[in-house]
Amino acid sequence: MRNHFTITISDVHGARDYSFKQIFKRFAWFFLLVFLFVWVGGALTIWWLSDQAEQIEGQHIQAVQNYEKVLSSQKNDFIHVASEKRLLESELAEKTKQAELLDQTLQGLEELIGTSTSAEEPEKPVEERVKLVQLNTLGKSMMLETIPNGRPVANFVGVSSSYGWRIHPVSGKKQFHHGIDYRGEKGAPVVATADGVVEYAGDHKRSGFGKLIILSHANGFKTHYGHLSRLDVKTGQFIHQGDVIGGIGSTGLSSGNHLHYEVSFVQRKLNPAAFVEWSLQNYDSIFQQVKGVPWGSLSQAVNERVEKVEKQLLHRGVSLAENSAN
Repeated sequence: MRNHFTITISDVHGARDYSFKQIFKRFAWFFLLVFLFVWVGGALTIWWLSDQAEQIEGQHIQAVQNYEKVLSSQKNDFIHVASEKRLLESELAEKTKQAELLDQTLQGLEELIGTSTSAEEPEKPVEERVKLVQLNTLGKSMMLETIPNGRPVANFVGVSSSYGWRIHPVSGKKQFHHGIDYRGEKGAPVVATADGVVEYAGDHKRSGFGKLIILSHANGFKTHYGHLSRLDVKTGQFIHQGDVIGGIGSTGLSSGNHLHYEVSFVQRKLNPAAFVEWSLQNYDSIFQQVKGVPWGSLSQAVNERVEKVEKQLLHRGVSLAENSAN
């Protein structure tokens, strides 16, 4: 019986004995130990896996938070970039409008001063076009400042007598009228039609013009202002275009208040009408209307002065465009 063992089970009905071999006892202990080992190993494994799961969950949460931070930062950067883009697009659109407006203005100036190119010609760079406009404008402005142009009265109310043959209103004789008579109230301002020097300012009784002003302009031109009620300038005084030099009157041989205005070139009387209508808008018209004036040589002289001014500015390191802007 050494290799057997007995298990006794008692109940109300009595006791029963069960006999087993020793090998089964050993198997039972072995099974119990294996069960305990598996249970303990499983518990440890579950604990380790749970700990790893918690760490992974923590890392996942941290990764999600970092991702959300990066996403928020990128979103803010995107909003900033989009805002900058819209601002740049708005500025570009505004600059484009300004460039188009400037180009239209430049085209208008080119048409005004006669430097516009035909459709067949290649388009010039903007800098060259601006420089050409500046040079032409400067030259033409010089011509218009030094050669008589525009009306000699500040307030135009009409013409009483034009250039040419007429019956003199006082003598009643037919004679050639070398100027234009402008109506006006006594004392109304008379203005200089170009820069110049006062050659004469006084009562010119021999001519019948009464109080008379003669302005000497550049390039051989002179203007006469007769029948004045007053003289606001003195002989030798330099006068700018547009300056008030006297007032309309009826002094001398006159039938009423008016201004007698004459234009002459090298002692030759010219019809003032073309000079009165002369301006930057119809700059070339006077060259065909007024004969006997060497317009070509005058224009060439002015162009040489413009080129001289440009060279002086370039020598000082200042471009014509910068000088105009200042």
